[in-house]
Amino acid sequence: MTKEEFREKITEISPNSKTISQANSNQTSHSDIIKTLKEKSKDELITLFIKHLKEEHHATDKEVNDLISKEEILIPIKIFDNEKLSSLESIVKYLKENRNLKFSKIAKMLNRDDRSIWTTYHNASKKLPSPLLSEPSKFFIPLELFAARKLSVLETLSTYLKDTLGLSYHEIAELLRLNDRTIWTTYNRAKKK
Repeated sequence: MTKEEFREKITEISPNSKTISQANSNQTSHSDIIKTLKEKSKDELITLFIKHLKEEHHATDKEVNDLISKEEILIPIKIFDNEKLSSLESIVKYLKENRNLKFSKIAKMLNRDDRSIWTTYHNASKKLPSPLLSEPSKFFIPLELFAARKLSVLETLSTYLKDTLGLSYHEIAELLRLNDRTIWTTYNRAKKK
């Protein structure tokens, strides 16, 4: 979308705004447009975004509704800060106890069998009977990453932390309470797949 098209979209939301009329002049900077957007309510911004999706990307009403209703679950990195549970056990225990999800829903989200999720949870509960601490976490991992079964859970986790968040092997190892060499091996194995 060009700058001019962007200005037109903003004008459609609130054409009487003084800031927007300024945005229509050719001397308007990018920061003026950002300032204008910050002054808008959440509803106005959502309306603008939906209109943009429909007009510029030819999104149907169903596609827009699916996008809006999609609930993304983020896994806090702090749940892996234990030496007793595997990565998958930590995720399942967190989803069951902290997010109160049913085994069938967890299984569907992780692209696994209900029975294996039930078994994983019960093994995790035996290893660590106390609930996972819900301390503030510095990083969060999208749950949907773990649904792809091409990589193991630890491979997925280390790849995301290294490639997306730009953490070093040592930083990842400290977060997951694992050895630096384990993270290096896991990451490089994932890259070969």
